[in-house]
Amino acid sequence: MDFSENAAIAAIREELGEAGCLRIELGIGDDAALWQPSRSDRSAISTDAFVDGVHFQRRVTSLDRIGARAMNASLSDLAAMGARPRLATVALGIPHDLTLGDLRSLYRGIARVGKGAQLAVAGGDCTASPVLSIAVTVLGEVRASHAKRRSGARFGDTIAVTGALGASAAGLRTLGDSHLLDGALRQSALDAYELARARLSEGRWLAASANVHAMMDCSDGLGRDCARMAERSGVGMLLDRIPVAPEMAALARATGEDAEELALAAGEDYELIVAIATPAFAHLQARFHKRFGGALLAVGYCDAQAGVRWRRSGATVPVDRYGWDHFEVGEKR
Repeated sequence: MDFSENAAIAAIREELGEAGCLRIELGIGDDAALWQPSRSDRSAISTDAFVDGVHFQRRVTSLDRIGARAMNASLSDLAAMGARPRLATVALGIPHDLTLGDLRSLYRGIARVGKGAQLAVAGGDCTASPVLSIAVTVLGEVRASHAKRRSGARFGDTIAVTGALGASAAGLRTLGDSHLLDGALRQSALDAYELARARLSEGRWLAASANVHAMMDCSDGLGRDCARMAERSGVGMLLDRIPVAPEMAALARATGEDAEELALAAGEDYELIVAIATPAFAHLQARFHKRFGGALLAVGYCDAQAGVRWRRSGATVPVDRYGWDHFEVGEKR
């Protein structure tokens, strides 16, 4: 680390530019930011932490992309609530070998995603650390009647996702073995992992529908995240279709693994998992495609049997072993 804290703050302010939220009265450079919340909307707040060697690999991913990825992953939590992003704060743990140029590159990625989401980075903190760590707190606003929780799924609801699964996990695998994929599929998988996009517009659009009963982002794998929604909602779920991204399908062909199993366990695509009133699903699906160009894909439905099961080839198996757990020994992102 070849710079002082004051130099770091000056570089960060230069990369971020002026705060873009009209209701921020005081941004970076003081003891705390000042912000005027909406008088009518609810505030949605989420914090995510990212550590080198666990959530990203600094040795193989550019700092610009690491910054962008951290912001997108954090914003995905707001997308799942149907919230519009307003501001963020970023706390960094800075290792001794990070240069001022590295810091600028990291914040270029942060600033790019923030600008695209019309979000202002209003402050944060920096401290020395053995490895690079990034803690992002995001704040958004949502109309009270539109706020979606993971606890609202009902018996008979269709469970759907906003896109095919597994591209990000294929990108992570490709980082560790460059021979798994090549050409356009390799680059697409790497982009899906390093630049995964929060579904902010899709989340706000879905949240505005009274036929959408529950929503959450698919960050830890469809199997594990559906189990969380089912438990919070007091329902069971039966999954009967796992939509596999082309990148994951190609990886499975190369390794001889089961593509659907890989996609079921894959995390960090940041697609949204949505519980929708079944009579309204087809109409909402058609409108979603017209609005966003992508598909709203049905993967199963809610029922009264406890737990989440996966039906394939005439057999039904529990899915609790598929997915990511932050505290299970041996699992790395």
